[in-house]
Amino acid sequence: MSELTIAVVFGILGGVVRLLVDLIKSYQSKKKIDSKKFGFYAILVIASGAFSGILFGFAKQLSFLGGYAGMDLIDGYYKHFTRKKFKIRFDIEKN
Repeated sequence: MSELTIAVVFGILGGVVRLLVDLIKSYQSKKKIDSKKFGFYAILVIASGAFSGILFGFAKQLSFLGGYAGMDLIDGYYKHFTRKKFKIRFDIEKN
């Protein structure tokens, strides 16, 4: 197998472990789980795990940890960019 494929597989495995941990936490807190939302969340976690596995693809362990932390990375970026307001200004000079 190529290194890229191994990184993706270990990233997905990390995402699946993260998904199982979130599922166990929701059962322990006795929250009701909506299957449609959970299915979408599962797809998002696995996709972000694969992407993070590629980004941290230096070793199998890092790909796995990147896959596990993939949603945290996306959530952190989302919170960072929603807090700041960007203002783009275009100055057009008239000749």
